[in-house]
Amino acid sequence: MFTLGRKIDLRYKPNLIIVLAALVVGAAGWLLSEEFSLGISLGGGFFLTWVFSRELDSAHDYSAYLAAILSLSMLVDFESIHFLSALWLVLHMRAVNGITGKSLTLVDVLALLGLTVFLSLNDENSIYLLLFVFAMMLIRQTRAKTKMASIAGFLALLLFTIQSTLMDALSLNQIDYSNLFNLLMIVVPCLSLIPFWFLSRIQTEDDKGNRVAQSKVFASQLLYNAAVLLLFFFSDISFSDQMIYLSANIGVVLHFLILKSKIK
Repeated sequence: MFTLGRKIDLRYKPNLIIVLAALVVGAAGWLLSEEFSLGISLGGGFFLTWVFSRELDSAHDYSAYLAAILSLSMLVDFESIHFLSALWLVLHMRAVNGITGKSLTLVDVLALLGLTVFLSLNDENSIYLLLFVFAMMLIRQTRAKTKMASIAGFLALLLFTIQSTLMDALSLNQIDYSNLFNLLMIVVPCLSLIPFWFLSRIQTEDDKGNRVAQSKVFASQLLYNAAVLLLFFFSDISFSDQMIYLSANIGVVLHFLILKSKIK
């Protein structure tokens, strides 16, 4: 049974608000650009940022709202969004943090491995396999099914070695380090781990109402930031992808800092 999906309960007001907001953003993008596909992408990117933020900070609703609003900055230079890659990352985060409240199954691991292999072959980029290996290592440390994660991780590592060496499917991007935005893509994922460490200590409940261990929450946050960094350095992610990843990070961190300032 696949356990990594999460239902959006529209009876819960914050969920209803973000769905309606995403529809409004999508409709506005369509009307202003006169391109239906752009409206769908804009609304989808807005909603996707909210999803990432909820995975990073499940204990607070408003951090995800802030992140979603920040993601609208992708309009500065809107490009296509790689939704499948984003879905891949969301599912891996859930596999690590166990936020669904269900035990990880063989179907989950096989589905993640299959999606990873597909992306690595389709994009001709073995970085997905390396990140899958890292996710399996985190699962070994924080969740059950360690044998299953070990076997899957070993297979992915073998495929990574073959693809990156024989197929030359791993190359470092040329990055302009004098560009402020590029520096943000490097610095933000690194520095945000500090507030994330404290944020992970806040009590978080899974979908069944049980407390999620701090180690699982932080491991998922660590996976997210590692993925953002490695995808920036080794994959062809668009400006819109980058703004979604950055907005999710910055929105959660800003909300955390606002809460800390109010406590003082």
